[in-house]
Amino acid sequence: MKYTPILVALCSTFAFTSCGEKATNESSTPANAASSITVESIIASTAPADAIAIAKAQDSVQPGDEVTVSGKVMGRKDPFVDGRAMLVLGDPNEITSCDMIEGDGCPTPWDVCCDDPETIKQSVATIQVVDAEGKLLKQGIKGVGGIKELSQLTVTGVVAEGSNGDNLIINASSIYVQP
Repeated sequence: MKYTPILVALCSTFAFTSCGEKATNESSTPANAASSITVESIIASTAPADAIAIAKAQDSVQPGDEVTVSGKVMGRKDPFVDGRAMLVLGDPNEITSCDMIEGDGCPTPWDVCCDDPETIKQSVATIQVVDAEGKLLKQGIKGVGGIKELSQLTVTGVVAEGSNGDNLIINASSIYVQP
């Protein structure tokens, strides 16, 4: 019982000090201003000029280069990453989706299963949408702006760090979905 007044005093002190307004040096800008970047915000209404084929880009661009490529959503059985702003774009001049092969009833024509794996590797690019800190957006890209398997896209962006002749990664700043 002799500790009761002390406990009441301590609890009261904590209660009153925690209710006051805290002085802060933070700006009124949200801590994660990058969250304003969405996949929807980079869907373009007009196609950019001077797009190059993915296979050509594989051989001619370096990390940090700005590039515009055109291609088709294909190159894997699952060209989208669930819950992430990432897809695989293939070069239709080098690889063939099964919908272009007469009589082929493939249920996943975007997987380009009839093409040579080495040719596929040299003819696809990973397209991703990242925030201002370079982190992949935690937002699915499938369905946005009509993007789906076999969609024809023209993508402008910057070649990401870690890209090389065998693995082209583009941080997209604009995606045009061809009608």
